[in-house]
Amino acid sequence: MELSPDTIRKALQGVKYPGFTRDIVSFGLVKDVKIDGGKVNVSLVLPKPDDKLKSDLDNSVRTAILETPGVSDVDIQISARQPKAPAGQGPAKAEKSAKLPDIKYYIAVASGKGGVGKSTVAVNIAVAMAKMRDKVALMDADIWGPSIPTMLGIKDRPKATEDNKIVPLNKFGLKLMSIGFLVNEEETVIWRGPMVHGAIKQFIEDVIWDDTDHLVIDLPPGTGDAQLSLVQTVPLSGGLIVTTPQDVALIDVKRGVQMFRKLNVPILGIVENMSYLEQTGDGDVIDIFGRGGGRRMAEQFGVPFLGEIPIDPQIRIGGDGGVPIVESHPESTAAIAFTKMAVHILDTVEKT
Repeated sequence: MELSPDTIRKALQGVKYPGFTRDIVSFGLVKDVKIDGGKVNVSLVLPKPDDKLKSDLDNSVRTAILETPGVSDVDIQISARQPKAPAGQGPAKAEKSAKLPDIKYYIAVASGKGGVGKSTVAVNIAVAMAKMRDKVALMDADIWGPSIPTMLGIKDRPKATEDNKIVPLNKFGLKLMSIGFLVNEEETVIWRGPMVHGAIKQFIEDVIWDDTDHLVIDLPPGTGDAQLSLVQTVPLSGGLIVTTPQDVALIDVKRGVQMFRKLNVPILGIVENMSYLEQTGDGDVIDIFGRGGGRRMAEQFGVPFLGEIPIDPQIRIGGDGGVPIVESHPESTAAIAFTKMAVHILDTVEKT
């Protein structure tokens, strides 16, 4: 079989981006392939500088190419997109596309697994932020399970401008965008990686986020395509990881921490949701799922622990009814906990 760039690219489709399910070719990391007899020259470009990622990919790419019939030698060049700074300013956190809106802080809310209340945390923290800052927005990047329309009680659809820009909806002082605003409740979104990347990119670049300082982004659970797509699109200011106390959820915290660290995203902290149940009357608490696991995980990984969210029926009622507990019962234990987390996040990102 004669060697060709297509042959090498096909071989590199077996090399996964570390920590993700997609390969480096589909993610666009392979920029150039040249063949000179049996020698192969490959150029890779990483989303941002990362020595460990560079070393891991060098080994994986070298192995994949040398196992290809006809290859006698391989030369690999790995570079990274360098941050660009506006004129007269210092280095930016990450390269910014000319199409990116002028948003100061991008804040991602993630979880290693589903069912831990990640969207509940994202919505309530965003609403709490909007009580303290004037220019806050919330983007639902959970393409397969958008919750924000229900949690904020929105049935309207966004409008488009003449130049095909999307006008975000507004509620509780937040600018809002979700795939749930664009599809019917009965529809199921079945998208693969490239389509997810395109949707996230469009939600960032084609939505009119004018006059927005803080954008909270509710990510889908896990460590897949959407997470890497987001990091490739915007310079994240930090990521928040949501978990519940039981061991089966805490196992996945490690995946979330490793994901953010591999992508050079600062970890804002870990939140333990559904931490305990307060009994009415006597003030005693029941640790239904155990308690303290989130704190232990934070200590283990050396990241901040932002606090515990109790089990409160008003959280569920607010989520189903479209009025988050931070808005409906601001003096409740849960609302106060959400607000303290919002304060910590604002203080952390605004100091960087």
